[in-house]
Amino acid sequence: MYIFLIILIFILLSTFFVYFLLKNDRGTKEPVLALWTAAAFGVVGIIVAMFLESKIIPGNLLNYIGLSYQTFSNTMLIGVIEESCKFIPLAIFIYKKKYFNEHTDGIIYFAIAGLAFGLPENILYTLSYGAKIGLTRIILDTIFHASLTGIVGYFLANYKVEKKSPFRVIPLLIGAMILHGLYDFGLLSGNIILQTTSIIITLSLGVGLFYFYVKASDIDQAEGLASVGHNSFCRNCGYQNPKHYLYCTKCGIRA
Repeated sequence: MYIFLIILIFILLSTFFVYFLLKNDRGTKEPVLALWTAAAFGVVGIIVAMFLESKIIPGNLLNYIGLSYQTFSNTMLIGVIEESCKFIPLAIFIYKKKYFNEHTDGIIYFAIAGLAFGLPENILYTLSYGAKIGLTRIILDTIFHASLTGIVGYFLANYKVEKKSPFRVIPLLIGAMILHGLYDFGLLSGNIILQTTSIIITLSLGVGLFYFYVKASDIDQAEGLASVGHNSFCRNCGYQNPKHYLYCTKCGIRA
């Protein structure tokens, strides 16, 4: 009974988080199919990641709990595999799409992919190891995957809007892999200091995601990419835009 309640909480929290992102998006409404596609990338990502981990990492990871080289190397491998599976396929797919055109889009699409990646993982861990593990993951892991992927996605969108090379995101992706690995290592280390560090990492990432989302919204508004803010006149034809539409009602070009 408790297990299914925890699973329901995971689903509700993930749903609310997506609702929050979309509700507070000030730009053009994102295509529904594109949002579901991002989620599909996340689900496929966790399937591929679990397959790769089963082939590369020997045995059950929980058999290597403790401060050892084996635990460290395994958790770092998990960071590389999971962050790659979450981010790279979606980045390749979405980067040149016309609707991927605002700073907030980087967080929205990649956070959704991260949620769709993390939700099955959390459900599987809860079913496999019980309600206690599930409750712990509610506190620590509900938006962990969304935060890591969403923050890197923010910078990818930033580079596209600012017409910079998307390959500049590679060091940030590597940083996400390292943070992921260190987070897992801390939890499995059995060391209270490292476990506390892991908690700090996941909480900081959650705060960071919201920070970058607010920052992205402000940048979109300042640059006239949002449907509110400074775009009171069309930059193309000069027609008045008192309702701050994202596209000019006269010429149809971005206001």
